[in-house]
Formats: sequence, structure tokens, C-alpha cells
Amino acid sequence: MVIALIVVGVLVLGLAGFVVWFLKIRDPLKGEDFYKFHVEQKWLWELTLTPEQEKAFMAGLEAYDDDRGCYPMRSEGLLRVYSPMMLISLYSLTEQFAAMGPAAVQDPARAVHDLVMRAAEGEVDGVLYYNDEWMGEDVTEVDGMDKYAFTDAMMSATFAQGVDHEFAGGYADENKGYLTMGVLTKNPQHVERMYQEASALAGEPTEYRNRLDVMKDVMTPESPEYVAAFDRAEAEKSKYINTLVFCFERVVEHYRDLRPQMEYAEPKDVLSVVMARMLEDDLRGYTWTRPPSDEQQNLALALLSNRS
Repeated sequence: MVIALIVVGVLVLGLAGFVVWFLKIRDPLKGEDFYKFHVEQKWLWELTLTPEQEKAFMAGLEAYDDDRGCYPMRSEGLLRVYSPMMLISLYSLTEQFAAMGPAAVQDPARAVHDLVMRAAEGEVDGVLYYNDEWMGEDVTEVDGMDKYAFTDAMMSATFAQGVDHEFAGGYADENKGYLTMGVLTKNPQHVERMYQEASALAGEPTEYRNRLDVMKDVMTPESPEYVAAFDRAEAEKSKYINTLVFCFERVVEHYRDLRPQMEYAEPKDVLSVVMARMLEDDLRGYTWTRPPSDEQQNLALALLSNRS
């Protein structure tokens, strides 16, 4: 009996220790390695703010996250808000936050809350509403495609063949129903040099003679100097990228309207026409993270319009 009680006691203490470790140390919202509201003065939208302002801005985002939920998509320059469901340009948010002056720094929770509520009043430039039931309530397929196949077709529709441009990334969330498309005509020369300098720090590429060599290379940590240099190049490159964002729900509406006219086309080709028309005719359901130049607008249309 005594032994059993000791065993139970050890188990309870072990469980309590795990809970403390998880909540206080490893919790992705509290732990240092996972913290999503840190100040880094890295991305262009962050540089709109002084370090003090960014610290206040992040405190405001954290307060909103505690209340309703949000997530800063730093490299894309977007804030995903869980309630109400929106994507908001971080360029726009930081500009508005800075324009509020000392009042925003003194009460960042209220400032950020007011800015998000302002975005909820209307889908203006830099604001896009999304819907996690983008196929329709209790609908599991669009034109014979489940959410994964439809998302794959949408991503394929954003990569045209034969268009001269720089890879600028892209992301699609089949569960939340939105897609991001980076647009960049060409890297400036100084950015190219930054990538070359980073590559030089990576050392000579490993020669693979067998599977063991591949496994060893994958498991070998990358040089911290290379990682830091590459990270700096990525941040500098992002200054020249504009991100286009589409809402799946509105894309699906236009897809269903257009599909009968393109009966024999592949879904990705129908989607490329749909998204190009949305952009060209300025239809609701898309936005940019910042006002596009004519060059960026034309490149986006070319990427969406030219199919193989």
C-alpha cells in the first residue's frame, strides 16, 4: 500500500512538473524560442516604427491575441486576425499606429484594438476578409476537387511560364481560405551580392556518394554565419516584394460562374483567368499589402494570365 502511494505521488509530481514545463517554459506564446510578438526591426513594415514604437505595437498585438486571437505573418507583411476573420496589411497597421503618436505607445492595447475594429468596418485596401467555410456550408468539393486539390490548382495558377521575374514566395491555407502571392520583378544588385556573400559562407557543397552521406548532410547544422547572412539577404529582398492576397470564397464564386464557359480547360487555367480578371477589373476578394506600382500590377497580371 505504501509503495503504491509512493508510486502515485511520483506520478503526480511528474505530471505537475510537465505541466509547469509546458505552460511556463515551452508554451509557444511564452517561451523565448517560440515567441511571436518579439521586436526585431527586421522587415520593412517594422522599420516604419522606432524600436520603442514596435515594442508597444507588439504589446498591443499580444493583448489582442489574448482577447480574440491574431498572428503576425512577418515575411508576408500581414496580420491574420482570428475574430473577426481578416487579413490586414502590417504596412498599413504600423503606419496608422505611428500616426497615432504618443497615445499609441502609452496605451498600445487600445490603439491596436481600435485599428483592427476600424479594419472590420469595411474591406478597404490592405484589408481582406476570409472564411474558413469558403466552399460553402457542408460543401466538401468544388468542381470535383476537395480543399487540397483546389488549393493546389490555385497555387499552380499563380506561376506562369515564360514570364521573367524573381521568385518571391507564396502561401495558401486550405483550411482558412486565403492565398498569398509575392511579386518581384528583379532583385536589386546589392541584394544579389548579399545572397552571394551568404552562399560563400555556406562552404563547398557536400558530395553525395551514398544515402548515408545524404543523411549526414541533412543532420549537420548549417553554419550560424551563413544562416545569419542569408536571413539578412531575405529581409533586404522583402523590401522590394509586394504581396498579393486572394480570398478563396470570392475566387470560388467567380470560378463557378466562369466554369461553364471554359468547360474543357484545366481547373488551374480557369482559376488563372478568374484571378487575373479580379485584379484587372478590381473586383472584391483580393488586396495588396501596399499600393502596387504599375510594374508590379503588370507583372502580377502576366503571372496569372500566361499558362503553359
